[in-house]
Amino acid sequence: MKRILLVEDTLHLSEEIEDILRLEGYLVIIAHNAIRALEILPETNPDLIITDLLMPGMDGFAFIQKVRSIAIFQSIPIIILSAKTSNEDKIRGKEVGADTFIRKPCKAHELITSINTLLK
Repeated sequence: MKRILLVEDTLHLSEEIEDILRLEGYLVIIAHNAIRALEILPETNPDLIITDLLMPGMDGFAFIQKVRSIAIFQSIPIIILSAKTSNEDKIRGKEVGADTFIRKPCKAHELITSINTLLK
């Protein structure tokens, strides 16, 4: 079973996404902020990460940079799922190492398709 680390600070949204992903057969580990996500990253060893950008403590851009700086996690696909969708944000996301940028709110099918594509 593929493991997905979901980094999302909005409780109802993280639960909604978790339900969608579990129905698709994924094991979902939730961290409600980037700092916690970095703490649990080694023990969860996810196959894919989904992260918001706007979070307390550390934003998604800094989180992605930290993940990409750790050699054993450099190849993990990362999806940014955010309401912050300016062209500058999308470019910066790519620059720090995100693989895909999806705008919130998104359709379940769009998220699942992106995940399946990145995990092939």
